[in-house]
Amino acid sequence: MKAERLLALLTILLSGKRVSARWLSEELEVSERTVYRDVEALSEAGFPVYATTGRDGGFSLIDGFRMTGQLFSTGEIQRIISALDGLSGVCPQTELESLKRKFTLLLTESGAKGIPCPSNRVFIELTPSNREKSVIDLLDESISASSVIRMTYCDVNGMETTRDIEPAALLFFWQSWFLYAWCRLRGAFRCFRIARIEAIEQTGLVRTGPVADLAERPWRKEWEKEEFEDIAFVIGREARGRIAEYFDRDAITEQEDGSLLVRGHFPTGEWVLSWIMGLPGTVSIISPPALRERMRARAAEIVEKNQQFS
Repeated sequence: MKAERLLALLTILLSGKRVSARWLSEELEVSERTVYRDVEALSEAGFPVYATTGRDGGFSLIDGFRMTGQLFSTGEIQRIISALDGLSGVCPQTELESLKRKFTLLLTESGAKGIPCPSNRVFIELTPSNREKSVIDLLDESISASSVIRMTYCDVNGMETTRDIEPAALLFFWQSWFLYAWCRLRGAFRCFRIARIEAIEQTGLVRTGPVADLAERPWRKEWEKEEFEDIAFVIGREARGRIAEYFDRDAITEQEDGSLLVRGHFPTGEWVLSWIMGLPGTVSIISPPALRERMRARAAEIVEKNQQFS
């Protein structure tokens, strides 16, 4: 993650050493182009980073600079510590504790100057389930060691495959943990939902796949390849809470009878049908007609399957 990488870069520069772009790219496991962008981001944030050229050139902070409470407000420091706490479920504890100590020192410094520190009121919980945590730990080790993993994966359609992958990044979005990795089976980078990984093990094989520039967030290109369609449906008011989790207010219209007319842009495929049918109450698909027919067929199949138990 870029924020974590910037903190790591800042920690290196705070040591007082002059470091080259090549050394930083190897240490942070990113391209030199990404290093230059990160240095520029730190400069724009107010950190006095300067560069020198020549044989012994590199990046460093201006002599005498140290990170003090003047750079952040106490509220900002508290938010940073909260974010680090939220990562405790997926990052090595020793690394996080080191970062937390550094920012906690800034709070102590502010307190010594009589600057009040607001009580924390923002908590970030990213900790996965115990089963997902064990998988994430192994994947994180694989990323650090540049190893190859063999996994059994069940996709959204229930298709199970065993494939060798080269993990590149762990992602948290859409309220779930994902893995971005080079898939040897498909010969391309893929996103895998951690919860769908059924078995996982180290292979001892050497990586042969390409290296992705993670600073470009390449997984977004994969999302853009998905096909979307406009969908409209009516559902009872009892589903309002669930609907509000996914839609802005301007996508929801309350009708005279209290039901909700919802219009949205959804990815095509099995997921949207399963999601709509999982909503509380009764739903009526207005458009597209093909989705309405698929839902009727699915409902009829469910009724037929359950009649045998009558």
